[in-house]
Amino acid sequence: MLRTLYRILPWTILSLSFVIPAFYYDAISEEVLITRSLDGSNPTFAPKSPFTVFRVALIEVVCASVIELMRRRYADSNSEIHRNYYSMWSVLLYTVAFKSLFQTFEIVSSKQFANLFFYLTFGVVIAGIITALLKGRKVFSAFNRADWSFGRAEKLALAILFVVYLSLAFVPTFMFA
Repeated sequence: MLRTLYRILPWTILSLSFVIPAFYYDAISEEVLITRSLDGSNPTFAPKSPFTVFRVALIEVVCASVIELMRRRYADSNSEIHRNYYSMWSVLLYTVAFKSLFQTFEIVSSKQFANLFFYLTFGVVIAGIITALLKGRKVFSAFNRADWSFGRAEKLALAILFVVYLSLAFVPTFMFA
């Protein structure tokens, strides 16, 4: 039961990134933030539409799908190295879920709170990457590289997810810049 909850919880958090903006859609500003630089300056805005409001959540679903594909390889293994591999990807999945949630709060919040959520997002990403690296340090030093090969279906899924990610993340940036 607990293991099932552990597998479902990040997806539940991620789903809030769709529920919250849907609930507050009418209250969202007529211009939606598309990008900012790392220091929070130079924002790019786009007219509010279902695509611009839910774009971040869609990007994060793509990222989470890639992570889930990687994570599931050793979900049921009893090997310590495989458990570390699974844990490392789980940390990254939770990182994506909370990143998406905080970015959602940034979209639906007033400007003063939007900046707070921008920095919380930045903090959660840094903390998640560091935690995953710490958890994965044994994985990368002792892992059998032959285990890293993927079947055709997995490679195709990863390629499709990569193209979808590029389409969602970068094309709108050029359209509205």
